[in-house]
Amino acid sequence: MQIRVLLFLAFSGALASAQNFSSSSPAAGGASVKGVELGDMNRSIDPCTDFFEYANGNWRAQNPIPPSMVRWSRRWRSGETIKDDIKVILDEASANKSAAPGGTERLIGDYYGSCTDEGKINAAGMKPLEPWLAEIDAAKDTTQLQRVMAKLHDIGVTVPFALGGALNPHEPGMVMADVSANGLTLPERNYYVGTEARFVEARTKLVEHVTKMFRLMGADEAASAAAAKTILDMETHLAQAAQDPASLRDPKVTDHKTSFAELQAMAPHVQWVDYFDHLHLAHDVALNVQEPKFLAEVDRQMAGVPLADWKTYLKWQLLNSVAQYLSSPFVGEDFAFNGKFLNGATELKPRWKRCAESTDELFGEALGKEYVARHFPPEAKAKMQDLIRNTLAAMHDDIITLPWMGEETKKRALAKLATFNVKVGYPDKWKDYSHVSVSRDNFWEDALAGRRFNVDDDRSTIGKPVDRGRWGMTPPTSNAYYNPFLNEIVFPAGILVPPAFDVNASDAMNYGAIGVVIGHEISHGFDDEGSQYDELGALKNWWTDDDLKKFQDRGACVARQFDNYFIEPGVHHNGKLVLGESIGDLGGARIAFKAYQKSLEGKPRPANVDGFTPEQQFFIAWGQWRGDAIRIETQRVMVQSDPHPIGKFRVNGPLSNLPEFQQAFSCKAGSEMVRAERCEVW
Repeated sequence: MQIRVLLFLAFSGALASAQNFSSSSPAAGGASVKGVELGDMNRSIDPCTDFFEYANGNWRAQNPIPPSMVRWSRRWRSGETIKDDIKVILDEASANKSAAPGGTERLIGDYYGSCTDEGKINAAGMKPLEPWLAEIDAAKDTTQLQRVMAKLHDIGVTVPFALGGALNPHEPGMVMADVSANGLTLPERNYYVGTEARFVEARTKLVEHVTKMFRLMGADEAASAAAAKTILDMETHLAQAAQDPASLRDPKVTDHKTSFAELQAMAPHVQWVDYFDHLHLAHDVALNVQEPKFLAEVDRQMAGVPLADWKTYLKWQLLNSVAQYLSSPFVGEDFAFNGKFLNGATELKPRWKRCAESTDELFGEALGKEYVARHFPPEAKAKMQDLIRNTLAAMHDDIITLPWMGEETKKRALAKLATFNVKVGYPDKWKDYSHVSVSRDNFWEDALAGRRFNVDDDRSTIGKPVDRGRWGMTPPTSNAYYNPFLNEIVFPAGILVPPAFDVNASDAMNYGAIGVVIGHEISHGFDDEGSQYDELGALKNWWTDDDLKKFQDRGACVARQFDNYFIEPGVHHNGKLVLGESIGDLGGARIAFKAYQKSLEGKPRPANVDGFTPEQQFFIAWGQWRGDAIRIETQRVMVQSDPHPIGKFRVNGPLSNLPEFQQAFSCKAGSEMVRAERCEVW
């Protein structure tokens, strides 16, 4: 199901670790409390000047980004370290040849075993692709070509559009069919239409990359170069018709309730009857088209672009999607473009680690069931639930006392807050993989089986009442999200480990790290996007006109702040693109601080730890957990397409707005960490 969630982190395949990286310091009464990572801090920096550098500048200086990574911090290190734990699970499952067929241990063991058999994969070369390429070549007209296209959609190659399940904002509780734009190789539209040198270079590199990949498939140099030119031309026209990432953050931009007849009229050269029949979808199913203009361009190309060019385009999109499952030359060239050129990594991850990530991607709940049994104890879940309760209570108190919001809007906001659904750790009901066929002998077919399962699993939800027990992330994922359609906040087990969360850490540290994450996800329900949905998940305005104007003005302050954060000369964040995440960080830090204060009511004031007050520990925890070093290449991609700001600005940005931070570190007015134009939303 395509759940358009508001994510806390963009974190592909990032699994978190249960390894403890926190320091221990004596507390009152002789107890040991885990507090600030003293060795990580750059104490030569004034916290009121650059808190990001102060909180853990030494760690970044002493721990350069590894060659295979594009970001690095204790948080990202834990995300990689957990893969050692996952490897233990997968090695044991792979070694157990007598595991029961149809069971999750047999599934993940066989998949991982076939994935790590690199010799057999290399010996196959491009043979796995040949039947697919032959079927594309055999199409005699666009009708036959579209039948091949539908088969590609079955294995997750959803080009040039995608159709999946999405929660219906006009009929809350039901899943509709949702048609979205797809089929671009570069990160977003500006890479195709932008005139800046970095975009021109990206297009040049794309042509070189596609040419090399076609050469690996056996085409000669001239044919490969011609194919690359064709693909760039087709994708450029598609990009020109696509919305930019910042615009797509407004749910009204992608809200286009459409009948089947209207869909046919919108793109008459697409064989919608055949396509829906292939997907076993009723023609009267509730339907949304996210980008009608893009679909019109697909239709124009279907009618006017030569069949041979369409075949070239589909061959490329297939190859681009499945290169990771092919022999080493394909994997290497795919990495050279996507990993090295676009994101700055210099070394491919070892095979076993990529296979662990692939297992999580395709069979995440089968793997996750074993992971949580070994690495997520009940006391961790109970502690996290307590933190969430306090943070929700702090948000309640905040709404009640907001001076800028009227009573009518407050009642609706409180109603929405009261219906928040909370998920922690793992699903109550696990997905059933018993009918998925995987063997040790054919990694290509195993990967396609996993992709088919996930596509079918998504399609099976369309036209039915939503299953509120479903999760949008796997249990080992180091991430969290808010889903506006279900009004839920979700925290997989993978994020509930140090340095984000530790049952043995001081409350100040837990509230400052995972507490801000909790507050962040709660705030997403009331950010520029989430605030457009009511407590039932309907896309419906619940604000008075006056309060909505005040809210938008406060959001505009945050957008202006981030518009002025540069990653290099001439390249800065788009305040509109990162507005939701930045409101989430600002609200999250403020609400989590209130929650921490609330947790102390009726208790003695905690003792200082490592010489830092509880308030200082709170903010240092946020700075140390969020303190990512990020390669400049990745930063350049992020400012164009990622709704999350880079780590430095996620630390300094929200904290520079908070009087509580200023007071904790005795910062003087005019300090860099004390903004003259303070932004406050929640």
